[in-house]
Order: sequence, then C-alpha cells, then structure tokens
Amino acid sequence: MIIGRHTDQQGRSTGERVTAVKRGGKPVTDTEHEAATRLLDTLLDAASEHGVSLHDFDFVTDLPGACLDVTR
Repeated sequence: MIIGRHTDQQGRSTGERVTAVKRGGKPVTDTEHEAATRLLDTLLDAASEHGVSLHDFDFVTDLPGACLDVTR
C-alpha cells in the first residue's frame, strides 16, 4: 500500500482511505490500490487549488471509493 500525499480530518492518508473501501467481487489488487491512491492524490492536488479538501468531498461523495471504482 502506498501512503498518499493527503490526509483527512482524522489523520488517515489517502492510501489508508482507499484501503478501507469495501466492494464486492474480486479482491482488490495492490496495483489497483496504488492506482486509486495516485488518482485520489491527483484529484486532491487540483481541488486544493480551489480550497477544497477530502473532508469537503466526504460531505457529498465517497471520493476514495469512486477512485477505486474507476481504476478497477
């Protein structure tokens, strides 16, 4: 698991947030976890330029889960 560059309000890294996502089907591979964490970090890099954080996204969507879904 990669750690990721961003953390949430509770200090969990983006890598930890992606790892915590539960989905049915085949087990998530390390490559998928890495890809989802990198995507999440990239999205949060762009969002931070607009003053938006992972905490803000948590109010409206499961961004870590969405990143995992699209990379699978």
